Amino acid sequence: MTLMDGKNFFLKNLENTYNNKEIIYYYKLILSEVFKRNELQLALDPKSSLKNSEFTFLKQAVKNLLAQKPIQFIIGKAFFRSLTLYVNENVLIPRPETEELVDWVIEDFRDIQLKKNIIDIGTGSGCIAISLAKELKRNIVYALDNDDAILELAKRNAKKNNVEVNFFKKDINFLNSLNLKIDIIVSNPPYVLKKEKKNMKLNVLKHEPNEAIFVDDEDPLKFYRLILDYAKLNLEKSGLIYFEINPLLIKDLRILISAYNFKIKQRIDIFGKVRMLRLQKTL
Repeated sequence: MTLMDGKNFFLKNLENTYNNKEIIYYYKLILSEVFKRNELQLALDPKSSLKNSEFTFLKQAVKNLLAQKPIQFIIGKAFFRSLTLYVNENVLIPRPETEELVDWVIEDFRDIQLKKNIIDIGTGSGCIAISLAKELKRNIVYALDNDDAILELAKRNAKKNNVEVNFFKKDINFLNSLNLKIDIIVSNPPYVLKKEKKNMKLNVLKHEPNEAIFVDDEDPLKFYRLILDYAKLNLEKSGLIYFEINPLLIKDLRILISAYNFKIKQRIDIFGKVRMLRLQKTL
């Protein structure tokens, strides 16, 4: 079997589920990230042979794609800003909206010379913390999550990207027992209402960790409240919080935040929705 045969195999088996552009992108991604072949080889040397092990991987990849498994989990990697990150079904696949959240922090602190203590609450793959450690090198970055397997993955990602992040295990429900003074808090907590499930794609519902996505409809601001409680005690004077949010919750969030004496600034994401808030401590 040749590279071109592999491409045609992909197209034939996936054409009823994905469009041709997606299928070819997935095939080239497997060629480059799994088989370590230059994707140009498909155009320049289409008759180059596939190994038996490679074709076996392609067959399994087709089964997984038909089962709506995200391509990132199939190749075991995701891309976020300049990072390549290991991912698995314990963590969310990093999203473009979260890149925008990181953009905002970097814009604000790129030219600040004073060393800042930054914490990423609910780090998952480590995409936020590792990006900040890489692009704001003079600062100290902490990151927490409540699961050993998640933290091991995040540590692998930090090592892969040659940055130092101080990872530690902590349940967000007990943040107030964390006695760590911080200048910048960044968090993309669970914020999707369970009633929104009907609008979500199967690849997310079936394969990404629901506990990292959904909140109870009865208390959707729980994680923001816990972080604000921590910030009230541990965020330095004039410190900042950067939140990724559910646009549906913006009014309720503003009411919650107003009780904590923070100035609020909001930002629109690439899809035209209010997706980010920056809070500045005033007391």
